[in-house]
Amino acid sequence: MIYLPSAYAFLALTMVIGVAADARPHSDEPQMIAESDLTGTWQQGDGAIVHFTQDGSSLTSRYSERSAGNYENDIDFTATIHGNLVYGAHRGPFSRAMQKKCAVQIWVGMGLTLSDDGTRLEGFRGDRTVDPRTCSAVNSDPVSLVYTRIEGAKPLR
Repeated sequence: MIYLPSAYAFLALTMVIGVAADARPHSDEPQMIAESDLTGTWQQGDGAIVHFTQDGSSLTSRYSERSAGNYENDIDFTATIHGNLVYGAHRGPFSRAMQKKCAVQIWVGMGLTLSDDGTRLEGFRGDRTVDPRTCSAVNSDPVSLVYTRIEGAKPLR
């Protein structure tokens, strides 16, 4: 009972801090969406070709061709666009077997910044090592990501 006033004061402070931290825009306020449409064909820094599809502030990247680590049309990343920033979940470069067995562990956070001319996205993605027996993951240093727009490429079927 001696600590009851202190407990009430603590709870009151946490409620006030929680309200301030939850300051989200009202639904009738305009949301910031990228000024340029990123839909089109892009090339990763490692040479892989992907196709971006933008729907409002949502962006999805899919592989255009089959390779050792993915099938054509597999998702590369899904993200949200806010101005010139793109952030979301990137599918790590794991084998098909690892993707099937440890699906949850292969997704890592990513963040990209769009160049002023709208032709280049640069940033990072998380990286991790996944144990194929237990699917336990250990995070490691971020990996650089670069995407360059390819003009005139044919769209995905």
